[in-house]
Amino acid sequence: MANFRLCLFTLSLITLPFILQPFNVIDPKSATADVKGLATISITCGTRDADELYTDTDNLYTNTKDPALHNLLDNCWWRFLGARDNIDSAGRMLSDKGSDAAKLAITRYAMPMITCCSDLSKKSPTVAVPKNIIDEMNVVSNDCQIILEILSNF
Repeated sequence: MANFRLCLFTLSLITLPFILQPFNVIDPKSATADVKGLATISITCGTRDADELYTDTDNLYTNTKDPALHNLLDNCWWRFLGARDNIDSAGRMLSDKGSDAAKLAITRYAMPMITCCSDLSKKSPTVAVPKNIIDEMNVVSNDCQIILEILSNF
């Protein structure tokens, strides 16, 4: 849990110069920042957060005695694994094929998997999805947005 919070904090600090640029407020250290390096860092953090979401979901799926929660998680654990793998592949795409290919890995493959499970949990209000799983879905979704924002600066 602490890892993804640290990763989110780090990503927030990294993206702050990009967010503040339109307001002409620039961190003096951002002048030497490499956009590809920032994208790689954000993808690494996103992969780590998605892995934590997958691991926590898989553990809960394996151990829960609640049939409704088990059924919902049966629809999600493999999507979270796919999201993790696609966020990770965005790093390889960035190196091999450029930022547009990396963006596609996030927008076409990773984000829809997270969104699908988020929507499933909202459509099933009687299923008690643990707060940490909901929070981790939000973190990974935010990671994807941050990755896309950085990749838009290429």
